Amino acid sequence: LSVQQQLQNNLIVELNYSATEAHHLLVFQNDANRFAGDLIQNNNQLQRLNPNFAATAWASSDGNSAGHYGSAEVIRSFTHGLAFRGIYTYGKALDEMSQAQSLDSGSITSGSDFYVNNALHAQRGRADFDIRQQFTADGTWDVPNNYPSVMLRNVLGGWQFGGKWIGETGLPFTVVNGAGFAPICSGGAALVNNQCPAGTTIVGNSGGDYNADGYNTKLPNVPTFGPHLGGQSKTKFLNGIFTASQFPAPGLGLVGTLGRNTYDRPGYKDFDLTFEKYFSLPWLFAEKMKIEAKGEVFNLFNRTNLNGVDSGMTDSSFGKSTSQLPPRSLQLHLRASF
Repeated sequence: LSVQQQLQNNLIVELNYSATEAHHLLVFQNDANRFAGDLIQNNNQLQRLNPNFAATAWASSDGNSAGHYGSAEVIRSFTHGLAFRGIYTYGKALDEMSQAQSLDSGSITSGSDFYVNNALHAQRGRADFDIRQQFTADGTWDVPNNYPSVMLRNVLGGWQFGGKWIGETGLPFTVVNGAGFAPICSGGAALVNNQCPAGTTIVGNSGGDYNADGYNTKLPNVPTFGPHLGGQSKTKFLNGIFTASQFPAPGLGLVGTLGRNTYDRPGYKDFDLTFEKYFSLPWLFAEKMKIEAKGEVFNLFNRTNLNGVDSGMTDSSFGKSTSQLPPRSLQLHLRASF
């Protein structure tokens, strides 16, 4: 749905809303042959639903997705060859799995899996590509070509400058515990061959795999500061926006209450500049040679854009950004035709 209004001869305002919904999307499990409590019931020895088979991959078309986006756009043209456009977008995309690939891709394994076996609904959340807010502005300026001197017209006139500014909130990520099940025996008994000795039972878990089904990537419980965090500075992301000790473990055999893709990575801001001009020069046999000169400056202000956050609770860099996007770069282009 789009509504556009021309407020003045050189000013246009537009409001847009778009929505999508899809069903029967591919989802994938690395191991469907598992059940909650397996390691507890069988003294830390994995028996599985069917003990005659090991981990069993399973793909099905049970996925769903939905997206809603609204945007406001302003287009303004000025005198002397100057034009400007700004677009603000607010939206949300939801799904259960964003990286299942396709059945005909040769391999459907993508690292994604159900955090809780056969409970696809339990991991419905923000899509991996969901960007909640984005503002984009771009403008162009055509330099006037009305200089009295031929030399000035060729050197200074006819240039076109363009700029693009992008600012957006960060992509989501999921906090997970990738450690294996570590049983605690009753009476403080020590493990024997990684099992509780005869006459004792498993009464606790000091590791991960909270529901003890043999799959180690699990969600913890919601911490005291909640499932979301407000805007964090670069310094916070570099030092760590949280620690593993802040995420409580569920009770023995239970699943965590923290959802999928609840926290945000660092936001992104960038300004790119382009400039170009066409020249006409005399050439052989009275032909004219046309020269296109163009330059592009990416990340003009050389802003540090942090990339990603370590989401593994057992990692030493958990909660920290450990990489960044490329710094400022310049690309020049020259083309001659005759």
